[in-house]
Amino acid sequence: MGSRDFFRPLDAAILVVIAAAALWGFLAFRFSAAGKAVVFVGDSRYGWYDLGGAVRRIDVPTRIGPVTLEIGAGSARVFHSPCPNQLCVHQGAVRRSHAELICMPARLLVVLEGGPGDPREKSIDAVTY
Repeated sequence: MGSRDFFRPLDAAILVVIAAAALWGFLAFRFSAAGKAVVFVGDSRYGWYDLGGAVRRIDVPTRIGPVTLEIGAGSARVFHSPCPNQLCVHQGAVRRSHAELICMPARLLVVLEGGPGDPREKSIDAVTY
């Protein structure tokens, strides 16, 4: 069995098809831009905010003190937090759907959800029990 039997011309065609399918999957299913930010404090939802429009600051009361969020212009970020290590502040802004901002000492979670053009945000068409 020689080295010529290891790689045949049809193998190259199969590799090209697999690479094209992987590229299509990556481009077709990438994350969309977010449309709103949902803010949770502890186990309850505090509120949701539209990411469109001008940047505005929102103070969210938490168990360690108020956390200031900057929401608008298509992004959200933690502007100020009373937590000791400031990891949530240094994380920076998030812009994509399903991205999260977390401040563990404050028990704060900000989740970005899809915008109006997101196909995952359509109404429910069936429920199965």
